[in-house]
Amino acid sequence: MRSRSAGLTLALALLPSRAYAAGAVAAVAQEATRSIGKTLGASVVVAAPLVSDQAVVKGEDLALRIAAIVAGQIGAGARAHPQTAQLATARALAGRASALVYVQGEIAEGDLRATVDVYPSMANAWDRIRNPLPPPASHAFANAKIDAEVRSFLTPLLLEQASIHRARCDEADVLAVACGDVDGDGGAELVLVSRNRIVLGRLRSGTFVAERTAAWSALAPRLPVPMREPLAGAVALPGRIAVGSTERGGLSLAPDLAPSGALLGVPAWGGDGVVCLRSEPSAGAFDGAPVDCAVNRDAKPKLAVPAPRFDTFAAANVGDAAGNARLVIAVREPSGKIRLKVGDASYVPEGTFGAQLAVGDLDEDGAPEIVTTIDGPDDAINVLTWAPATADLRPRLHIPAPGGVRALAMCPPEKHGEPALVAVVGSEVWLVRAGWQDGKAVPR
Repeated sequence: MRSRSAGLTLALALLPSRAYAAGAVAAVAQEATRSIGKTLGASVVVAAPLVSDQAVVKGEDLALRIAAIVAGQIGAGARAHPQTAQLATARALAGRASALVYVQGEIAEGDLRATVDVYPSMANAWDRIRNPLPPPASHAFANAKIDAEVRSFLTPLLLEQASIHRARCDEADVLAVACGDVDGDGGAELVLVSRNRIVLGRLRSGTFVAERTAAWSALAPRLPVPMREPLAGAVALPGRIAVGSTERGGLSLAPDLAPSGALLGVPAWGGDGVVCLRSEPSAGAFDGAPVDCAVNRDAKPKLAVPAPRFDTFAAANVGDAAGNARLVIAVREPSGKIRLKVGDASYVPEGTFGAQLAVGDLDEDGAPEIVTTIDGPDDAINVLTWAPATADLRPRLHIPAPGGVRALAMCPPEKHGEPALVAVVGSEVWLVRAGWQDGKAVPR
């Protein structure tokens, strides 16, 4: 919504780019294989039984798919065994192969993880006598966030059974929020951008607890021509935070919020990396396509947007169950109209919408969710699922927000693999997650 005190908000989503170069399964298999090389000759690739911290419907199928992609990456001489096996059995299965490639898949804390170990051939009897259990000759590890492809092997999520966790937040005049694992401890932090400062913190016992703060006055001077009602953005990345506003410009910050460089505009997540939005103060909006954020490079367009001017931008790469990813872009024009774009398909929903906007896949079914707010006095969060092929925008959730929605963003999967929508609503921070029917896992 448009807030006279806080101005407009730019809501951004954080998702690691490597999870979207391909689907998560292909991403982890390819990354791990690059570390062990492709000159393993006539090797046998065997998958270990999948280990998971949540309910799995087709665990063996997922383990075998990872192993099959690893075999394909190694080369024509490698073959994948059609069943999972423990390591001792896998050694026997390898027989006279040039090597055993043992692939261990795991789902933990919202990640798909793959460990690949290469064991030398034990075809020679003397080798087996001298060293019956040799250590791996090479070792590799890769991980990516759970996506729709991985979710197709797990218990499905139901968006209509979403839960809402509310936490008190004392930060005033919030303009933007971002969510991600900045310090690399495995848990997501929240970054709040207000008119006065940057705050990095977590939700604990029903309260947003600030762990680090930095005043804008100590980070950057005011711009010569700021917008009357400011726009702001934030992206939380491993080891780095990108923040900016149309009052102060853009900055790259270290996890301790120390500045590490300037950005060429207000940062936004562009699906595969950070992009920057350039403002036009006279229009009260962003002008033109997102550009590269580096100040020492030409301001070349990075993405095609469905409107030349907009006051809210959101983008995410959304993968489907087959591992195909597509970039979904949503913008809101100053008139309140929303324009959506994926590939060559575009859509303009009827009506006008509030100034908060987010894009992601909250139930990990491969269809993107467009999250909007109300253009009017009675604010609310509306979650809609977009089917680009039919131009259908289907309502899924309507959450009244009487305190007014100041910022929206998507959080990557954590714990049991559910992504989350984070919303700053009045004096609270809300986390909205898809759930299961009656609170229990539902088999496919």
